[in-house]
Amino acid sequence: MHEIEVLEKLSKLPVFSLSDLNQIIENRGYAKKFLKRMCSQKKILKIKKNFYTFYKDDFLVSTFLVKPSYISSASALSYFRLITQIPNEVFCITQKKPQKIGKINFFHTNYFFGFKNEEYENFKIMIAEPEKAIIDSFSIIPVSIFEEAFEEINADKMIKYLKKIRKSSIIKRVGYIMEKNGFDVYNKLKNLINYKYINLDPLLKSKGRKDIKWKIIDNVK
Repeated sequence: MHEIEVLEKLSKLPVFSLSDLNQIIENRGYAKKFLKRMCSQKKILKIKKNFYTFYKDDFLVSTFLVKPSYISSASALSYFRLITQIPNEVFCITQKKPQKIGKINFFHTNYFFGFKNEEYENFKIMIAEPEKAIIDSFSIIPVSIFEEAFEEINADKMIKYLKKIRKSSIIKRVGYIMEKNGFDVYNKLKNLINYKYINLDPLLKSKGRKDIKWKIIDNVK
């Protein structure tokens, strides 16, 4: 098969491996040489061992590097234009162990839900719903970066997600900020929170006003 035809077939994949190339070029030895030559000519980009792409777009390739995973936190919120700060790294959530590949960060979660397929650059990528992206953001980025996103959330969907998770620390932090933004949610969540005070932002020092109702120390300036 001609080189152009091979490259055209591979370009239909956001990320591909030697095994993918072997489906086109059956001779494994020649396939390895082909990859090496294409990388040296900069026609193909090597992401890491056995992972290649044509696209200089970390947002696009991220969820194809670790499966299953989905884009979340500041990356998803920026994509939906819910925060003003544009992240220079990509934040992804996975059920597998945490790792970092270049500027792509993978964080482990026990709450692997709340995401959907989005059309991006003619590919389908997995990205968190805004409400789940907010939940995922605690302990990953400062609250001050994503707090503005609460203005546009779907309150019913957020409550549904919080009740599914049933983790007091997450419920208290989210509920407190929701109430600050005018959502009347305390009575819907109060039976799921404990009486231990926690920091609103787990990344900052414990210093600030105590909220008796939500048992939150508001340490976000």
